[in-house]
Formats: sequence, structure tokens, C-alpha cells
Amino acid sequence: MVFIVLLLLIITFCDAKVAPIGEFYTDYNSKEKSNIIKGLFVILVFCSHYSQYVTLNGIYNEPYIAIKSHLSQMVVAMFLFYSGYGIMESITKKGFGYVKTIPYKRFLSVLLNFDIAVLLFIILQFFLGKTFGLKTIILSLIGWESVGNSNWYIFVTLVIYLLIFISLFFIKIKNNKITRIIGLFIFFILTILFVYSQMLIGRPAYTYNTAILFPLGSFYSYFKTYIDKFVMKNGFFYATVCLIIACVYFWSYNIRSNSIYTYSIWAVAFTLSVVIFTMKVSIRNPILEWFGKHIFSIYILQRIPMLILQYYGFNLTHKYEFFIVSLIATCLIAMAFDYFAGILNKRIWKA
Repeated sequence: MVFIVLLLLIITFCDAKVAPIGEFYTDYNSKEKSNIIKGLFVILVFCSHYSQYVTLNGIYNEPYIAIKSHLSQMVVAMFLFYSGYGIMESITKKGFGYVKTIPYKRFLSVLLNFDIAVLLFIILQFFLGKTFGLKTIILSLIGWESVGNSNWYIFVTLVIYLLIFISLFFIKIKNNKITRIIGLFIFFILTILFVYSQMLIGRPAYTYNTAILFPLGSFYSYFKTYIDKFVMKNGFFYATVCLIIACVYFWSYNIRSNSIYTYSIWAVAFTLSVVIFTMKVSIRNPILEWFGKHIFSIYILQRIPMLILQYYGFNLTHKYEFFIVSLIATCLIAMAFDYFAGILNKRIWKA
């Protein structure tokens, strides 16, 4: 895996540019730049899932094992942050006109695409000799249970969509900075309540411990002008902010397992460290951007080729070829899925 990590680093930084002293990239949170960062992390998610099907040992796998252990749930951190940021950007520009579309253009659209993917997994599992009870199938359609697919992230996303819709619905009455910030605080509180509800019913920590990053992205959108003005004032201010984030990061990382509070602080510090990094370093790569544009399908469907190859024992006899074949197959399946899902979504939502 060390060679895969090195290749990923080369792909990421081969065309990267560092802003001159005293200058910054103001488009660091643009759709293009965020897609590139999401593309990088969805590949890391793929690597993480791949490692569940093979035994990684030996000196050449140790660097990746260390990276995987350190990042943990942070491989999805930027997905949540950019989603929260993007939704708030749209609400700021379009007002209630955008908020009222969240239930169908966001919630139902994601749910429909996810359910199509779940049905593909159910069919695949049937041919692989595995069946599921009706309760499991029904709950898998909302991401609560799994039929071999990745599920928790979609469940959290669906819940978050409903929470932000509820929180900002009242801007229908009056849409200004005050009502939007009030709505964001309501959204923040509801997200915290959701996290605690998951803790109370005993859900695994990984299913909720990064949810707070979605409202973080929304708050960042709201305050971005002020943040940029302060951080980008000069190199000293930028360096000071970097130092503060770094200190918080390493402090919280060492105690992240103590509670949901310390884990959340670490998650916020990690996310902001990536954001602050992209202010100064511009990563431009068509490969990563492509992965970022197909993030949903790649994230959801990558286990299909893995399950098929595992069934035939390919992961045991050719574990590195297993990675390559799975990745290529995932890309092909993702392109086909997005093509047909795109046609279906346009017909249903008239978008």
C-alpha cells in the first residue's frame, strides 16, 4: 500500500501551486476546488474499505496502516463540511426558494439514488447466496441497516437535510442575516440533539461523531467574508491561525477518545486545517476532480466489485490486483450509474 499512498501523493501535488508570500487563493472553497479535495478523500475511503477485505501486513503496508489509523473517520470530514457549506451558499443566494427544494431536490433525490444502489446490492447478494429479512431490507432503504453496502453516512446526510430544512424554513417570513444566523443556531442545536439521540440508543460512534461538521460548513459559509478578511490580512495572521489550529489539533487528537466533545473538537480542527491549507496551496488535478464529481456513486457502489471478487476468493490470492480491479470496476459502474440516475432524476424532478 505504500506505493499506492505515494502515487496518490504524486497525483495530488504534481500540479499544486503555492501562493506567493502575502497572497492567498480566494477560491479555495469553490465547487472545482472542493471537488478535488473530495476526490482525494473518496479515494482514501476506497482504500479504507479495501483494507477490510484483505490482510495488510509487512513493512510496505505499515505507512498506510498508520495513516488509516490516524485519519479514522476524518476521511468523510470534508464531504460533510462542503455539503453544509454548499447548502448555506445556495440559501444565501436564493433564499427560501432554495430551502423549499431541499425535501425533494436534496432529500428525496439522494434517497432515490441510494435506494437504487441498495436494490443492486440486494440482487447481487441473492446471486451470491445471501438473503435478508424484510425488516433489514426496509431499514436498509433509509441507511439504518446494511445489505453489504456502506450506509451510515447516507442516513446521517438524510437526517441533516431534514434538520436544516426545519431550521431555516422560517426565513420564508423574512430572509436576512439575522434570521439566517438564528436558523443556523437552531440547526446546530438540532444536530447536537440528533447526535445525543444516537448515543442514547447505542449506535456505533462512527455513525454520528462527524455529524457536527455539516453545520460547521454552514457556519463557515455565513462567516466566510469575515474569516477571509482576518486570515488573509497578511502572512503573520495566517501563520498565527495555522499555529492555533495545529495546537488544538494535536491536543484534541491525543484525547479524542475521551468523549464526543473532544472527538468533535478534533474533527473541527482537522477540517479547518484542510481548509486553511487550501487557502495557500491550490491543488489542480483532473483525476481527483473526476472522483469528486462522482463521489456519491463511488462511495456507495465500491463494495459491489469487492463483494464479487471476495466471493471468488480473489482478495485472498491476489490482494493487490484486487485493489486495481476493484477500483477500475468501481469507476466504470459509477459512470454507468450516474448516467442513468441522471436521466431518471431529470425526468422526476424536471431539473
